[in-house]
Amino acid sequence: MGSVECPLVLVADDEALIALDLECALCEAGFTVAVARSCDEANRFLTDHTPAAAVLDVMLADGECHEAAKTLADRGVPFVVYTGLGIEGSEGAFAHGLTVLKPTEPAELVRLIKGITAGR
Repeated sequence: MGSVECPLVLVADDEALIALDLECALCEAGFTVAVARSCDEANRFLTDHTPAAAVLDVMLADGECHEAAKTLADRGVPFVVYTGLGIEGSEGAFAHGLTVLKPTEPAELVRLIKGITAGR
């Protein structure tokens, strides 16, 4: 009997508790989660993988994740921009994603990810 593959979600956030909360909530909802704690990690992950969706913090310790956002947008991968900087802080390449302001309950982000991955 074949197994059903869980959709892969990339979470890029350098705040360990936020990343862990999102990872746990998404796993409980049936997703497979890859966590990147830097823009460099997110970019390296995207070299070999195309997730079903992503959650990207705007500002990580090593800069802004514009390259990851552009890669996701170019591949047609929906993503959520999860930021504490405000809407104006998520312009540019991040304009392709749905912006959600921190703090937001992980359950709300799971609901959004379910919505943007439905039917994919």
